[in-house]
Amino acid sequence: MTTPNVAPVVENFDPSIPGIDPGCVRKLTLASGAVMPAAAFGTFHSDWAQAYIKEATVEAIRVGWRHIDTARAYENEAVVGEAIREAIRKGYIASRDELFITAKLWNGHMSPKDVEPALNQTLRALGVDRVDMYLNHWPWPNVHTPGCTGDHRNPDAVPYIHEAFMATWGEIVRLKQAGKIVDIGTSNHTAADLKLLVRDTDKFSRPALNQMEMHPLFQQTELRRYIESLGIVCSGYMALGSPNRPGRDRFREHRSDMADPLIQAIAAQNAISPAKVCLSWACQRENQSGGFVAMSTHTARIVDNLSAATKDFLTPGQMLAISGDGTAGHPGIDANNRLIWGQVFLWPEALGDWRVLWNDSQVFETRAAYAKFKQSFAAHYQVWQATAVCVPH
Repeated sequence: MTTPNVAPVVENFDPSIPGIDPGCVRKLTLASGAVMPAAAFGTFHSDWAQAYIKEATVEAIRVGWRHIDTARAYENEAVVGEAIREAIRKGYIASRDELFITAKLWNGHMSPKDVEPALNQTLRALGVDRVDMYLNHWPWPNVHTPGCTGDHRNPDAVPYIHEAFMATWGEIVRLKQAGKIVDIGTSNHTAADLKLLVRDTDKFSRPALNQMEMHPLFQQTELRRYIESLGIVCSGYMALGSPNRPGRDRFREHRSDMADPLIQAIAAQNAISPAKVCLSWACQRENQSGGFVAMSTHTARIVDNLSAATKDFLTPGQMLAISGDGTAGHPGIDANNRLIWGQVFLWPEALGDWRVLWNDSQVFETRAAYAKFKQSFAAHYQVWQATAVCVPH
């Protein structure tokens, strides 16, 4: 992968702005006993940030971020690796060992034979001999064309099939045993997926982390509590609502967390940024049990984002106003405003309804079970087409 031929705007980065002592950043203890910084610096590029990823990552390390979140799908692992080496050369860290690195297995590499080569490529690109956390990025092997539009569909896409997933997971566990991975986890998995996975794993092979979309307007409280009841830590991506996410993930129904009137009001009351309100909420909620992923390409905001993980900036009353407690007096602001619909991953039987990706209505134990469903569905759909007044396409 080549970095776009665009010169970074060096004015984004101000070396005169002091950093934060990494020791002040909150930590989360995983089931293995490993300690993970709650705040992870994200490297998901979108088009707007790809040219700045190296410089932004170096700057993040300079100012105190010690958890770097990357993925094969972001197409910039080599750039992140360059940033790590430059941070070491500049003396911001003494070695890679001062970092907690999260990487992810991409959908297109979920065939068991492809898992180890994919991890090896990630390690080479990052210039490290292990990653601290390796997440299975999505629960099925559905791929999309890089840079595709929102209406892209892969006719070979399939729902979650536990039998197939466990073959992939077994390879991830094997690589953990080999020492190339310290801890393993999942991303974008649902309650049904994780229930099956926990049922069929032991303490060593169980996921330690689930990364999921979470922000004030999409809190996922019930799912998070269930996942944590399984002994799995949760961390939220899109923690700031990702205002510059790709166009395929933007819809009229979406709202901006940082523009929400309550978030704005609390920011004004506390003389902090709306971003810090969102990230402080992420760190303080559920007894400070989870983390967040956030990124910026400006030093001041990089520092501001990290500072949210150093202490409580919101009062209990402000937390209650955002989260609610299920009563009419404290409804909270959760609007079920999911930003990542995942529609590019839909399989044929989902009939274009992205909610099927998340509501566990099409989850299968075995390939045979899915094949039976697929055959039955095809026959039903033919009758539906022949008899219904309106059939969705």
